[in-house]
Amino acid sequence: MKMLISIVFQPSSEAIMEVGEVIQFYDSDRRFPAWGFGGRINGTISHCFNLNGSASGIEVEGVQGIMAAYASALNQVALSGPTSFGPVINNAAEIAGQCLSCNSRKYFVLLIITDGVLTDLQETKDALVRASDLPLSILIVGVGGADFKQMEILDADNGCRLESSTGPVATRDIVQFVPMREVLAGGQTSVAQALLEELPGQFLTYMRNRDITPGAANIAQTSASYASIY
Repeated sequence: MKMLISIVFQPSSEAIMEVGEVIQFYDSDRRFPAWGFGGRINGTISHCFNLNGSASGIEVEGVQGIMAAYASALNQVALSGPTSFGPVINNAAEIAGQCLSCNSRKYFVLLIITDGVLTDLQETKDALVRASDLPLSILIVGVGGADFKQMEILDADNGCRLESSTGPVATRDIVQFVPMREVLAGGQTSVAQALLEELPGQFLTYMRNRDITPGAANIAQTSASYASIY
């Protein structure tokens, strides 16, 4: 898996470490594209910026590289709302789409760690519907005490597929949402276990939809991506 990353305050650090330590082993090179969003840079609010501060390269090495880039960004970028998922999902979808157009059998996972209430719900729905045909899954961790009802809408566990503002419906469910405080309070499973529960099914559904069958070497490399809110 290929990881894309963007980060928030201390509780998200715990989530990044717990999930990252598991999912990193599915990434062949363990170099993760990392983004921040919800940050004020030079007086302007950005909903998708390179976490490492580079103007060009977006990758960091390993989970420790994610944490180092996050710590550095916290000293340079002011936290700012509102909470918007659309831009970072579109960036992840663009990467997945480019690989698909090159016949590269990679599957991407975007991890979003958020502590805020979503303000671009319809834009996010539109982005998810467009991304549902791509080799991409999106894992969302809610940290803190915010009202995460909108995340449950995106998760679509009620069987109702997301519908875009122009009418098309998602071809499959690509989102899994986990409220961190509830998982920790329950004490029966880890955040990583709860978060990754639906990923195998999402991956297999994509493979079946594309008529990709086992047998060929390197049938589908997985690429993990992280994103979390500033």
